[in-house]
Amino acid sequence: MAIKKIEMNNLSFGDLIEIKIKDQIFNGEFIKEEKDLAVIKLKSGYDIAIPKGSIDNIKIIEKGKKVEKEQKENKKTVENPDITIITTGGTISSKIDYKTGGVSPSVDSEYYFKISPNLDKQGKISIVNLMKKLSENMLPSDWVKIAKEAYSSINKGSRGIIITSGTDTMHFASSALSFLLNPLSTPIVFTGSQRSTDRGSTDASTNLLLSAFTAKNFPGGESVICMHANLNDGYNYVLRGNKARKMHTERRDAFRPINIEPLAKVHTTGEINEVSDNIIPRKEDTRFNSKIDDKVKLIYSYPSMGGDIIDYYIDSKVHGLVIAATGFGNLPLEDKTIINALKKAEKEDIPIIITSQTIYGSTNKFVYSTLREISKFSNIVYVGDMTTETAFVKLMFALGNSKKLDEIKNIMSMNLAGEIKERSKINEFLI
Repeated sequence: MAIKKIEMNNLSFGDLIEIKIKDQIFNGEFIKEEKDLAVIKLKSGYDIAIPKGSIDNIKIIEKGKKVEKEQKENKKTVENPDITIITTGGTISSKIDYKTGGVSPSVDSEYYFKISPNLDKQGKISIVNLMKKLSENMLPSDWVKIAKEAYSSINKGSRGIIITSGTDTMHFASSALSFLLNPLSTPIVFTGSQRSTDRGSTDASTNLLLSAFTAKNFPGGESVICMHANLNDGYNYVLRGNKARKMHTERRDAFRPINIEPLAKVHTTGEINEVSDNIIPRKEDTRFNSKIDDKVKLIYSYPSMGGDIIDYYIDSKVHGLVIAATGFGNLPLEDKTIINALKKAEKEDIPIIITSQTIYGSTNKFVYSTLREISKFSNIVYVGDMTTETAFVKLMFALGNSKKLDEIKNIMSMNLAGEIKERSKINEFLI
């Protein structure tokens, strides 16, 4: 049976079309022709791929608005932008791959304006397509690249920075930039989406628009995350980037503040309210510190853990360790191999940072006798209510700036960018 040839040469991106297949009719916007497929966006917001061989007829209902080449370029690079969007990949930059059935980073600059139509009304916007990575593949060197690009954009006059990224490790990246760009003269706003942009239920449109409001009007000079506060589209939370965590695999409101209240609420009307008095104010100049040492490993304490895993990393010439211990910072010290491993790390001047895997609350080395035993080691630092992910990133930053144990311990104990709070409020749990 011969395959029908359907001509699509006269179709352009955004054309409203009608496709007939036997007794079925599909109406939507033409996206692209991909080998033997015609990809269209339905009114529901979902993209579908229709085999061209099954199509009986295609009719253009309305031609899409043409965007001149010069206009497209202006949307990518403009002089003295109000906002610069730095794209790095992730779900917010992804659409379905019809070959695999999964999603992958593939969208271009103009697509952001299409999925979030009001984004273009927020002033002059420059877009830098820095990389296309899913966040699980992000490396510490990528955090430095992002910080460098943000710093360059600020120096070129941008008054607000949005960084779109994958959500799985967004809280690592937002923590990293809180140290690499410190102080800040403008907010750095991380955002993403839990659902890809070709799905009708995508949260990308709201998150992009509300991040633009935040980048323009949030009074703070710090790295923040702007994501849904609940399952609806009414408002987002603005969260301190180094005191937030992804707490659900798929919910829109997956990101929650840890041991702190949200810094603000930003609404779809553009209003920013309930602004916290803990916000770090903007400074006159932004400073960029690119020094980072990625030879840091993260260990979770668990029953029957043993000291061999610590020994392994010491023998691998690791420069620092973070241990997410239980409770206030406990380790199973009845196993003497752990004590011996800690002594070995102390002898090698390898800093060991203790956090709590409870996520909420603070470490405290004075509560139990075992904690007092651990605290005798000169290379061990308890970091209060700092999250494990932030401690992991901060140790890389500390080691990048010093190899002296006393200086590293001092950096880890200092509150550099709001990552440590001396006391938590009762209502800061499970917000």
